[in-house]
Amino acid sequence: MSDRDRTALAYVAATAATVVGAVTHRPGLQYVAKPAMMPILAFRTRATGDPTLALGLAAATLGDVAMIEPDDDRRVRLGAACFAVMQSTWSRRLWRTGSRVRPVVAATRAAGWAGGVAIARRRAPGMLPVTATYGGLVATTATLGADGSRDAAVGSTLFLISDALVLARRAGSPRYADALEAAVLVTYAAAQWRLVRGLSEPLRTTGRRSRGRGGTASARDRRRSR
Repeated sequence: MSDRDRTALAYVAATAATVVGAVTHRPGLQYVAKPAMMPILAFRTRATGDPTLALGLAAATLGDVAMIEPDDDRRVRLGAACFAVMQSTWSRRLWRTGSRVRPVVAATRAAGWAGGVAIARRRAPGMLPVTATYGGLVATTATLGADGSRDAAVGSTLFLISDALVLARRAGSPRYADALEAAVLVTYAAAQWRLVRGLSEPLRTTGRRSRGRGGTASARDRRRSR
């Protein structure tokens, strides 16, 4: 088994243990498994040699720990602050790799953000500061991610879905809280996996990627070189 296979299995195991800990209300299990997720990604992508990825994943780890108590508004705000650093880092990375804002995509992301703010104001006022500020950063990453690689596009979209589920959990019936929390964690884990994989591609600091049926120019070049 290769190192990549082992890290993939380790990530799935850490995610599964985190989900089980959440739905069975065993925070001790989460405190062991959840903080391991981002370091596994860091090892897989060799983030120790990349300050941008290292910073984003470190901030995400702190946010993961804070969000183990998803009904504590103070911890949610702390987690959002950590994830805000991460999202800002991801957006900067996407910009440096050539992603730009496309008006139609930006409009749809802004509409989703505005809808989330409206729901939070009416149904979950404790989530309003997080939705209004951190939600805007998520929308920015998703806007830039849509103009990036396929991994970046899928990962940033999954982030939007995961954060929408966080709001749905807080604004909805407690009867569905455990199911929604599981959905939040699964989509979050998948989002990080895909997005970090896309962000770990080599930086392109000049020019914009050309597009076509084969994807980005850099992606086609990599396929030809394999």
